[in-house]
Amino acid sequence: MPMKPAGQVLALLRTQPATACAAWGFMCRGAPLNGALGGNCTLTCTTNDGVYLIDVADGGGTDWFIPFASGAARYCDVPNGQPNGTLVVTFPMNGCALEVHPTATGNRFYHDSDGKHMPVLASAAKCRVDANMYEGPGAKAMTTLSRFPDRRDRDIVGQNFEHTLICVKDGAHWNVYQTAVVTTMNKSNGARSSWQIKDGPPVHLGVFAD
Repeated sequence: MPMKPAGQVLALLRTQPATACAAWGFMCRGAPLNGALGGNCTLTCTTNDGVYLIDVADGGGTDWFIPFASGAARYCDVPNGQPNGTLVVTFPMNGCALEVHPTATGNRFYHDSDGKHMPVLASAAKCRVDANMYEGPGAKAMTTLSRFPDRRDRDIVGQNFEHTLICVKDGAHWNVYQTAVVTTMNKSNGARSSWQIKDGPPVHLGVFAD
Protein backbone atom coordinates (compact mmCIF):
# COMPACT_ATOMS: atom_id res chain seq x y z
CA MET A 1 0.00 0.00 0.00
CA PRO A 2 1.34 3.51 -0.75
CA MET A 3 2.93 5.37 2.14
CA LYS A 4 0.73 7.85 4.02
CA PRO A 5 1.70 10.70 6.38
CA ALA A 6 3.32 9.22 9.49
CA GLY A 7 0.95 10.89 11.94
CA GLN A 8 -2.05 9.53 10.06
CA VAL A 9 -0.61 6.01 10.09
CA LEU A 10 0.14 6.15 13.84
CA ALA A 11 -3.49 7.16 14.44
CA LEU A 12 -4.64 4.29 12.22
CA LEU A 13 -2.46 1.89 14.21
CA ARG A 14 -4.58 2.78 17.25
CA THR A 15 -7.99 2.45 15.62
CA GLN A 16 -7.45 -0.12 12.85
CA PRO A 17 -4.30 -2.00 13.87
CA ALA A 18 -4.92 -5.05 11.68
CA THR A 19 -5.21 -2.83 8.61
CA ALA A 20 -2.11 -0.82 9.50
CA CYS A 21 0.08 -3.83 10.32
CA ALA A 22 -0.98 -5.67 7.17
CA ALA A 23 -0.24 -2.66 4.98
CA TRP A 24 3.02 -1.23 6.35
CA GLY A 25 6.17 -2.10 8.27
CA PHE A 26 6.96 -0.57 11.68
CA MET A 27 10.19 -0.47 13.67
CA CYS A 28 10.56 0.89 17.24
CA ARG A 29 13.55 2.91 18.37
CA GLY A 30 14.48 5.13 21.34
CA ALA A 31 16.88 5.24 24.28
CA PRO A 32 14.24 4.16 26.86
CA LEU A 33 14.05 0.75 25.19
CA ASN A 34 17.51 0.03 26.63
CA GLY A 35 16.50 1.00 30.16
CA ALA A 36 16.12 -1.20 33.21
CA LEU A 37 12.37 -0.71 33.69
CA GLY A 38 9.48 0.10 31.38
CA GLY A 39 6.85 2.75 31.88
CA ASN A 40 4.64 5.27 30.19
CA CYS A 41 5.96 7.08 27.15
CA THR A 42 5.25 9.40 24.26
CA LEU A 43 5.31 7.93 20.76
CA THR A 44 6.03 9.78 17.55
CA CYS A 45 6.22 8.38 14.04
CA THR A 46 8.34 9.20 10.99
CA THR A 47 8.99 7.53 7.64
CA ASN A 48 12.35 6.09 6.63
CA ASP A 49 13.22 4.06 3.53
CA GLY A 50 9.72 2.68 3.05
CA VAL A 51 8.89 1.84 6.68
CA TYR A 52 7.56 3.73 9.69
CA LEU A 53 9.86 4.40 12.64
CA ILE A 54 8.11 4.72 16.00
CA ASP A 55 10.26 6.73 18.41
CA VAL A 56 9.85 6.12 22.15
CA ALA A 57 10.35 9.09 24.48
CA ASP A 58 10.41 8.31 28.20
CA GLY A 59 7.71 9.54 30.59
CA GLY A 60 4.71 11.82 30.39
CA GLY A 61 2.80 10.07 27.64
CA THR A 62 -0.27 7.87 27.41
CA ASP A 63 1.43 4.85 25.79
CA TRP A 64 3.79 2.31 27.33
CA PHE A 65 7.12 0.65 26.50
CA ILE A 66 8.84 -2.60 27.49
CA PRO A 67 12.67 -2.36 27.66
CA PHE A 68 15.00 -4.99 26.26
CA ALA A 69 18.31 -6.43 27.44
CA SER A 70 20.19 -9.44 26.14
CA GLY A 71 20.05 -12.34 28.59
CA ALA A 72 17.15 -10.89 30.59
CA ALA A 73 13.37 -10.58 30.72
CA ARG A 74 12.66 -6.91 31.37
CA TYR A 75 9.13 -5.68 31.89
CA CYS A 76 6.59 -2.89 32.05
CA ASP A 77 3.62 -2.67 34.44
CA VAL A 78 0.51 -1.27 32.75
CA PRO A 79 -2.49 -0.42 34.96
CA ASN A 80 -5.93 -1.73 34.06
CA GLY A 81 -8.40 0.55 32.34
CA GLN A 82 -6.21 2.13 29.69
CA PRO A 83 -8.13 4.00 26.94
CA ASN A 84 -8.90 2.30 23.66
CA GLY A 85 -6.03 2.72 21.22
CA THR A 86 -3.34 2.70 23.91
CA LEU A 87 -0.16 1.07 22.60
CA VAL A 88 2.44 -1.06 24.37
CA VAL A 89 5.62 -1.26 22.27
CA THR A 90 9.06 -2.78 22.59
CA PHE A 91 12.25 -3.19 20.59
CA PRO A 92 11.76 -5.46 17.55
CA MET A 93 12.25 -9.16 18.16
CA ASN A 94 14.34 -11.82 16.47
CA GLY A 95 14.01 -14.96 18.58
CA CYS A 96 12.64 -13.21 21.69
CA ALA A 97 9.17 -13.65 23.19
CA LEU A 98 6.42 -11.47 24.60
CA GLU A 99 4.78 -12.71 27.80
CA VAL A 100 2.05 -11.06 29.90
CA HIS A 101 1.13 -11.78 33.53
CA PRO A 102 -1.58 -10.31 35.76
CA THR A 103 -0.69 -8.03 38.66
CA ALA A 104 -2.86 -6.67 41.47
CA THR A 105 -3.54 -3.52 39.46
CA GLY A 106 -3.06 -4.48 35.81
CA ASN A 107 -0.69 -6.42 33.59
CA ARG A 108 3.06 -6.95 33.50
CA PHE A 109 4.42 -7.14 29.94
CA TYR A 110 7.77 -8.95 29.52
CA HIS A 111 10.26 -8.87 26.64
CA ASP A 112 11.92 -12.27 27.11
CA SER A 113 15.36 -12.26 25.47
CA ASP A 114 15.84 -15.28 23.19
CA GLY A 115 12.63 -16.67 24.68
CA LYS A 116 14.70 -18.26 27.49
CA HIS A 117 14.96 -15.82 30.39
CA MET A 118 11.57 -15.55 32.10
CA PRO A 119 11.69 -15.63 35.91
CA VAL A 120 9.70 -18.25 37.82
CA LEU A 121 6.34 -16.62 38.58
CA ALA A 122 3.41 -17.71 40.72
CA SER A 123 0.83 -16.50 38.21
CA ALA A 124 0.07 -18.21 34.92
CA ALA A 125 0.76 -16.28 31.74
CA LYS A 126 -2.25 -14.55 30.20
CA CYS A 127 -0.47 -14.46 26.85
CA ARG A 128 2.79 -15.63 25.34
CA VAL A 129 3.99 -15.02 21.81
CA ASP A 130 7.02 -17.12 20.90
CA ALA A 131 9.30 -16.70 17.92
CA ASN A 132 7.73 -19.66 16.14
CA MET A 133 4.46 -17.68 16.04
CA TYR A 134 5.82 -14.51 14.46
CA GLU A 135 8.45 -16.23 12.31
CA GLY A 136 5.81 -18.35 10.63
CA PRO A 137 5.14 -19.05 6.93
CA GLY A 138 6.15 -16.18 4.68
CA ALA A 139 8.76 -14.76 7.05
CA LYS A 140 11.68 -15.73 4.84
CA ALA A 141 13.01 -13.05 2.54
CA MET A 142 13.35 -15.44 -0.38
CA THR A 143 9.62 -16.24 -0.13
CA THR A 144 8.66 -12.59 -0.11
CA LEU A 145 11.03 -11.48 -2.84
CA SER A 146 9.87 -14.15 -5.25
CA ARG A 147 7.00 -11.76 -5.96
CA PHE A 148 9.46 -9.45 -7.71
CA PRO A 149 10.73 -10.74 -11.07
CA ASP A 150 13.75 -8.41 -11.07
CA ARG A 151 15.13 -9.94 -7.84
CA ARG A 152 16.37 -13.52 -7.67
CA ASP A 153 16.35 -15.72 -4.58
CA ARG A 154 19.73 -17.14 -5.48
CA ASP A 155 21.25 -13.65 -5.09
CA ILE A 156 20.38 -13.53 -1.37
CA VAL A 157 23.27 -14.55 0.87
CA GLY A 158 21.85 -13.36 4.20
CA GLN A 159 19.35 -11.02 5.81
CA ASN A 160 18.44 -9.54 9.18
CA PHE A 161 14.82 -9.51 10.30
CA GLU A 162 13.05 -7.26 12.78
CA HIS A 163 9.64 -8.43 13.97
CA THR A 164 7.82 -5.56 15.67
CA LEU A 165 5.16 -6.70 18.16
CA ILE A 166 2.62 -4.07 19.22
CA CYS A 167 -0.13 -4.49 21.83
CA VAL A 168 -3.25 -2.39 21.26
CA LYS A 169 -6.03 -1.81 23.82
CA ASP A 170 -9.54 -2.48 22.54
CA GLY A 171 -12.41 -2.49 25.01
CA ALA A 172 -11.89 -5.13 27.70
CA HIS A 173 -9.00 -6.75 25.82
CA TRP A 174 -5.51 -6.26 24.47
CA ASN A 175 -4.67 -7.49 20.99
CA VAL A 176 -1.15 -8.36 19.84
CA TYR A 177 -0.15 -7.50 16.27
CA GLN A 178 3.09 -7.60 14.35
CA THR A 179 4.87 -6.43 11.25
CA ALA A 180 8.14 -7.81 9.86
CA VAL A 181 10.90 -5.85 8.17
CA VAL A 182 14.18 -6.93 6.62
CA THR A 183 16.54 -4.24 7.87
CA THR A 184 19.53 -5.43 5.85
CA MET A 185 19.53 -7.81 2.93
CA ASN A 186 22.92 -9.03 1.79
CA LYS A 187 22.93 -9.96 -1.87
CA SER A 188 25.70 -11.11 -4.10
CA ASN A 189 25.79 -7.67 -5.70
CA GLY A 190 25.55 -5.63 -2.48
CA ALA A 191 23.27 -4.81 0.48
CA ARG A 192 19.86 -3.21 0.52
CA SER A 193 18.16 -1.93 3.66
CA SER A 194 14.57 -1.87 4.92
CA TRP A 195 12.62 -4.12 2.62
CA GLN A 196 9.23 -4.56 4.23
CA ILE A 197 7.93 -8.13 4.29
CA LYS A 198 4.37 -7.65 3.06
CA ASP A 199 3.70 -11.37 2.60
CA GLY A 200 4.85 -12.18 6.11
CA PRO A 201 3.42 -14.25 8.95
CA PRO A 202 -0.03 -13.64 10.52
CA VAL A 203 -0.59 -10.03 11.55
CA HIS A 204 -2.75 -10.85 14.61
CA LEU A 205 -0.84 -12.95 17.13
CA GLY A 206 -3.04 -13.05 20.21
CA VAL A 207 -5.63 -11.50 22.50
CA PHE A 208 -5.99 -11.39 26.29
CA ALA A 209 -8.29 -9.77 28.85
CA ASP A 210 -7.28 -6.50 30.51
